[in-house]
Parts: sequence; structure tokens; C-alpha cells
Amino acid sequence: MLQHLTPAVVLYFIVGMNDYQVQWQPLLKILGTLFILTAPYVNQYVLVPRFLLRFRYYAYAALVLLLITLLFGVTVWSEPLLVPMLKTGKAFAPYQVKDMVVFFVMMLSLVAASSAIPLFWQWVQASYHRTASLQTELENLKKQLSPHFLFNTLNNLDTLIYTDQQRASAVVHSLSRLLRYQLYLSGNGKICLRQELDFMEDFLYLEQLRHDILEVRVTADDSVKDVLLHPFLLMPFVENAVKHNNYNGNAYIHVHVSVAPGSLHFTCVNAVSHEPVADGGAGLKNVRRRLSLLYPGQHTLRTENNGEVYTVTLTFNI
Repeated sequence: MLQHLTPAVVLYFIVGMNDYQVQWQPLLKILGTLFILTAPYVNQYVLVPRFLLRFRYYAYAALVLLLITLLFGVTVWSEPLLVPMLKTGKAFAPYQVKDMVVFFVMMLSLVAASSAIPLFWQWVQASYHRTASLQTELENLKKQLSPHFLFNTLNNLDTLIYTDQQRASAVVHSLSRLLRYQLYLSGNGKICLRQELDFMEDFLYLEQLRHDILEVRVTADDSVKDVLLHPFLLMPFVENAVKHNNYNGNAYIHVHVSVAPGSLHFTCVNAVSHEPVADGGAGLKNVRRRLSLLYPGQHTLRTENNGEVYTVTLTFNI
């Protein structure tokens, strides 16, 4: 109610009716206010939603001009009816071209102002839905801990309970840290890179239970403890390295993280299985998508496969 009454009240006091007899001035002020508000209200509630927001620009422009022309015609038609209400000695001056130009400019200004309101709210709603959609997509993309990994770990744990209880206890603690990281720490926006590396080391430790010949080396600069990044951003490369390693020969994964001023450099090198494998997988597609959302134009991702060694090099701004 307030957003409709405010402009009406303001216009009521602005509209000048001093040329008319005193007894007619309140009524004519009301009629003048309604007349001025006709164009912006018809535009905002009829023309904009039915034509402008549906991309029917030519029809919208034609109807706006038709509306203003009709209002101008009403102005000309109503003048003879208003002559008896004028004060003695007052009369309407003949219309000239400049009067028509002033009328059209004034009405077009009101129409433009009334168009800005629904367009602004549409932009706000679109931005909100786009942000919510991207947030949902990012939440889905970062859930990288595979159910197959959990099943395999639990099967290994079942065996270790009877053969090596001390190692079984270590597995339980590693798995507990993984789940805690995924359930709690990864949901708090950016996290410390050191936590991501700890998660990576726990993950690789559990994978080594399945593949005794797998050699793992994770190194990082001392300065990484001060770096913040989005969770599960590096893990898909490690998962890919585990999945496509050469377990019939020399299986290894070497990870190194270094920090330069304003950027982080990540390298993951692994032996390649001699069996035919696709270049990357769902995990790599997901992380490419996340990088494009989180670091648009601010990252460089390169992969190289020479048949023996698969190398991933990622650099992004921090």
C-alpha cells in the first residue's frame, strides 16, 4: 500500500491546478494524479510482463507509443470539457509541436522509471536463483568420497581385525578422520590446505591397504599451512591416480604442493596402467567444473599422459 500511496500523494501536491476555480481544484488534482500514473502503471503491470519480459521488444515499443498517443488524445479531447471550470480570464493555449514533444518526453520518462522496477526485481531474483543453483552444484560436485572406497576399506578392516588389531585400529582412526572432514570441515567454506593434505594422506594410507605395492609420497612447502582453499579441490586428481595406476608393475603416486606469491601450484604424478583407460573420469570432469565456477579465468590445469606416466599440473590464484 505504501509504495502505491506515496507517489500518488506526492503527485497530488505537485500537480498545479491554480488556473481552475477553487471548488474544482481538489477533484482536478485527483484526476490529474490518476492521469499521470496511468502510463507507468499500465506499463509496469501489463506491458512489461506480457511483452518486454517475454522479449517482444517491437510490440512493446509500439504499444508504449500507442499508450502515450492515446493519453495525449485524451488531454486534447478533455480540454473543452474543462473550460467552464477555469477562472475568469483563463483559457487554454493552442497546442504546438513543442507541447507534444514535452508531453511525450515526460511520459516516456515515467514509463522508463516504471520499467526499471520490475526489471530490477527480475535481476535480483535471477541472481538469487543463479547463486543458489551454483551453490547446490558446488555442494554436489565436492562430494568425492566414493561408496566403493568405503566398502573396500570396511572389507579390509574386517580382515585386519583378526590378523593385525593394531593396524585395524589405525585404519579406524584414519577412516574416522576422513568422515569427520567430509561431514563437518568441508561444509565451512574455505579450509586450510594442511587439512586437505591430511585428508589426502589418510585416503592414500587406506588405499595402500588394498595395494601393498603402491608407493605414496606427499610433499608440501612449509608455507601451505597459511593457505586457504575450497575443500575436495585436489582430491579428484589423487583418486584418479589411484584408480588408473600400474598395479602390475611399479605403482606410485607423487604429490607436491608449493606456494608462490598469490598462487598455489599442485602437481600429481602417477604410473599409468597398461590397460586402456579414458583420459580422466567423472571426478576430473567434476573438478574442472568446480574450477570454472570458483576460479573463472584464474586457474591453469594441464594433464599429460605419455603412456607410462600421468601428470597433472594445476595452478590457481589464492
